[in-house]
Amino acid sequence: MKETPETTAGVKLPPKTALYLLIGIGVIVLFVLLGIVPMYQSLGKLDGSITQARFRIEEQNVLHPIYQRMQAIAAAGGAKAPQLPKKQSLNQGQVSEVTDTLAQIIVKSGLEARTVVPDPSSLGSGSKSLAVTVNVRGAAERFHAFLAELALQPGFENVETLVLTPVGGSLEYTVKFWLAAE
Repeated sequence: MKETPETTAGVKLPPKTALYLLIGIGVIVLFVLLGIVPMYQSLGKLDGSITQARFRIEEQNVLHPIYQRMQAIAAAGGAKAPQLPKKQSLNQGQVSEVTDTLAQIIVKSGLEARTVVPDPSSLGSGSKSLAVTVNVRGAAERFHAFLAELALQPGFENVETLVLTPVGGSLEYTVKFWLAAE
């Protein structure tokens, strides 16, 4: 039996055909490397920018009603801030009632009072400020209401420290603040 080129496993290509085949494969590889890969990378960048644009659009859709409410308030003459009381130092009688006053503020805010500890030693050596440490438990919104009510007190000076501790399903807040005293 005579071997034909179709039945031979080791077919030899003529040198010109092999050269043309290599040039063709090279052109295809160059086309892929120079055309398709950069296009694929730019499509990835475009997908990222489209995702960012969608996020910004969703963000604007969420914030638009708030913006409209703020526009309505501004058109009506603006929001009125609560009138802050005139800052004044607490007299001796008010200093002795600080615990009761703070307990009322805590209850009004809807928090659970843990401790209210005024530090009488902070009034020593001619100091005009009384340090008070309060430990309460409750929701963050109620704690915000507590801080707002505390800031409206005439003798309130500033908050020194604020520590939040998760306890069970709620938060526990320890606040050290200063009150002006005579």
